[in-house]
Amino acid sequence: MTEFTIGQTVKIIGKTMTGNVGTVVHLDEKRQKYLVRISDLTQNYFFADELEQF
Repeated sequence: MTEFTIGQTVKIIGKTMTGNVGTVVHLDEKRQKYLVRISDLTQNYFFADELEQF
């Protein structure tokens, strides 16, 4: 699971937070989810198919 790398800018295309752009800050390999930081106060975990390169 290496679709995205830490520090990469991504756009969210999933059901939640759709259209937001953020930065991948962590990869949880056990859960197969990426932590994406949108702002200083907003971040969430997403599966790879909920993200696209920006």
